[in-house]
Amino acid sequence: KVYGLDMTEEMLALAIKNRDEAGATNVEFLKGYIEDIPLPPNTVDVVISNCVINLSTDKTRVFAEMHRVLRPGGRIGISDVVADNELTASQRAERGTYVGCVAGSLSFEEYEAGLRAAGFEDIHIVSTSEYLPGIHSAIVKATKSSAAEQSVLTAPARAQKTCC
Repeated sequence: KVYGLDMTEEMLALAIKNRDEAGATNVEFLKGYIEDIPLPPNTVDVVISNCVINLSTDKTRVFAEMHRVLRPGGRIGISDVVADNELTASQRAERGTYVGCVAGSLSFEEYEAGLRAAGFEDIHIVSTSEYLPGIHSAIVKATKSSAAEQSVLTAPARAQKTCC
């Protein structure tokens, strides 16, 4: 089973059209935010994200949500924009806008620390190219421990949404 998630009706409609044209019967699309994934805890084996985490204003919440929906032993595979550790937030903003995927990027160290704080292990962040000076396209991989303690957020905590 594959779940797709988007916050806009237009992208969901396009995804459903493409799914139907491909004849895929194991795909379901959900409307929602990456900061509040509309799935129960321990639901999925893999979370894949293609360059949208850097658009979120609450990356801590995104990392926590990915960890929450993953089953123990689950893993993430992310393509994202990552900055050199030496670049400040203002230097990132000088290189590009938030909507342009640059100003909202985390540094390599910040990305790893955020994933570790959410409970991920075996974290690997590898630059695939330098998009702008100090700004990289990167592949991010990590795993939820097989022995991860299963904590479930309360409804009020889940209700606090942000959007990019």
